[in-house]
Amino acid sequence: MGLHYSIYPNKKTNCENNFSNGLSFFFEQVGGYGETAEVEQVSKILNIDLFAFQDVEYDAENPKDVEKSWKNIDSFSAIVDTFITRIENNPDYYKKVVHNPDKEKQDDKHAEILQIKDTAMALKFMEDLQKEPLYMYPPDYGYLSEGRLLKDLKILKKTLNCFKQDGVTKIRLEYS
Repeated sequence: MGLHYSIYPNKKTNCENNFSNGLSFFFEQVGGYGETAEVEQVSKILNIDLFAFQDVEYDAENPKDVEKSWKNIDSFSAIVDTFITRIENNPDYYKKVVHNPDKEKQDDKHAEILQIKDTAMALKFMEDLQKEPLYMYPPDYGYLSEGRLLKDLKILKKTLNCFKQDGVTKIRLEYS
């Protein structure tokens, strides 16, 4: 089944709890890491801090840590609003995101390397693979260019609005 983001309100509500698989995949940074991840690139292109979406780690045994994991719903909604607005105002933003068109082939080669019994040869192959300029960049799944990110953010916004109407004041994101 894999890991997935979930959003939790600080009180019981009848609202649909929608944190889409697409948003979850986007914020997981699958296929790219650090500066090369789609989320990091989009953050820089649109000049928006998306850390609130990735601030999901806390010690469930530590009450102070749990308390810090809750986010004010108005502040979080404002980030979502800003994100939506920046995408709408910069509809071609996705064209500036760097993707690796050879990622699948490189992943297959990486899997082959792991099967090699000759450690020196395996290390050489890995060094060569990592020298490829787009090696650390994710493949293009079309999530940005097809407008699915914007669509999913709007659905999340509806969830947050419903939460607010039901008196929710804080939300927590979890990745499990």
